[in-house]
Amino acid sequence: MTDEQLKSVDIQIAAEDLKTLKKNEYKLCFAKKVNDTYNVVWQSADKYLSDNTFSWQPLYELFGSNEFKGDVTVRVSTNRVSIGLGDESVLDSSGLLGESSSGGPATGITLVNDYGTIHPGLCAFSTNLDGSTSTSPIYVAEKAIVTGSDVLTPVECVQVWFEQDVATSTMFSTARSNAIEIDLTEVNSAARLYSNGEWTTPRVSSLYVDTKAIVTIIAALTAAVSVQQLLAKITSKLTGVYQDIQVDVKAAGGNSVSIVYSEKPKLSAIRGNQTRLLLRNPAVVDQLAGFALEAFAQLKAGYVSLTATAAA
Repeated sequence: MTDEQLKSVDIQIAAEDLKTLKKNEYKLCFAKKVNDTYNVVWQSADKYLSDNTFSWQPLYELFGSNEFKGDVTVRVSTNRVSIGLGDESVLDSSGLLGESSSGGPATGITLVNDYGTIHPGLCAFSTNLDGSTSTSPIYVAEKAIVTGSDVLTPVECVQVWFEQDVATSTMFSTARSNAIEIDLTEVNSAARLYSNGEWTTPRVSSLYVDTKAIVTIIAALTAAVSVQQLLAKITSKLTGVYQDIQVDVKAAGGNSVSIVYSEKPKLSAIRGNQTRLLLRNPAVVDQLAGFALEAFAQLKAGYVSLTATAAA
């Protein structure tokens, strides 16, 4: 799974609009385009805030359903099989989907139907507004197919809107009110602002969030160390999921040092939110403290006392 396959949208909501939407119990909804249409609520969230990130990767599951009906929750009638673009799966005469294998168009997912009348469907993986992950329906063919083959083609476009009384996995066959389509076929991320009941693309300056301290460590060491060397040792560890975190090291008198981890400046709201979601895991904060301890050991310094304070 490459970074280029991660797609995300940042949905910003103006304060007055947020109050109105919450007061009237609107949900923030997402749908993904398949075969040039949107017809299933991918995610419906009621716990949204002023700035929200929804992301996904091209991880799919193929299934079959016995019906398509608007305003009804998708009912997965067959087993589900993991599948990717350029793969196919056979629905045998007993109604079981087999393991996926290479076959069909490279940009689509092919169902080879030996069973009979069925509505092909797809589920997709997403990281939701609260940082949880799920794999839920994104599409069900409105018309059933008979024996033969059908190609489902996911497109990297999502539709976003607000709606009352709608749940995740609800099918729909009519246009959603005041929805916006966000095209990510050529980019990996995008942001939209909902203000005064209208969708716009925010100015570049509003895509950035303020730097925020994450963890502050004060350590009294058994030997003097070079601040520059300590900084270099810790910085070398901030890769991968920690790449948007920076560290500042200062002498704090005697053999004591102050180590402050913070978000890197001028992160986009999307990347800033992803970093904050990561930091909700207490183990990540422990890992940042662990990086400091590893650096002390590499510089052959122990510690007499150490306090680590996580930001609220």
